[in-house]
Amino acid sequence: MKELPEIRGMPDPILLGEVGSTAHGTGNPGEEDLDMMGIYIEPPENICGLQMREHFIWRTQPEGVRSGPDDIDLTMYGLRKWAGLAAKGNPTVTFLLWLPEYRVMTPLGKALIESRSLFITKDAGKRHLGYLKSQRERLEADKITKVNRPELIAKYGYDTKFAMHM
Repeated sequence: MKELPEIRGMPDPILLGEVGSTAHGTGNPGEEDLDMMGIYIEPPENICGLQMREHFIWRTQPEGVRSGPDDIDLTMYGLRKWAGLAAKGNPTVTFLLWLPEYRVMTPLGKALIESRSLFITKDAGKRHLGYLKSQRERLEADKITKVNRPELIAKYGYDTKFAMHM
């Protein structure tokens, strides 16, 4: 398991886990980056509005540069931001509650996992189906306006990552 380096400014997570292709079991060995997601408790200055920060993002590559093998992408959400997204059924953030293992799980993180059934709603189902539909549309598109993974299209004739997301 790849370790995270010391990351300056990273908030202390109550829950932190590996997401992305490795967590789904669809990564190509030797070609995988490390995608991490976490939740943290915001400090009072964030909650009172003096220094707003709803999430923390850290990457080994600059913004706009695609991650490659051994790169790290870390996204951490403040609990209020995460809970708002999860309450709306956001598939990306709710996935964090169903991982097989976690890098960090505090008692508060464990309480979230034990309450995950609260986020299973009809609206969440609609969001997941909407995400599925958008991935299928991208997969089946005749003309892709933005090609992120040309090597997959060259090798397989389509972007297999859209299929994986479905």
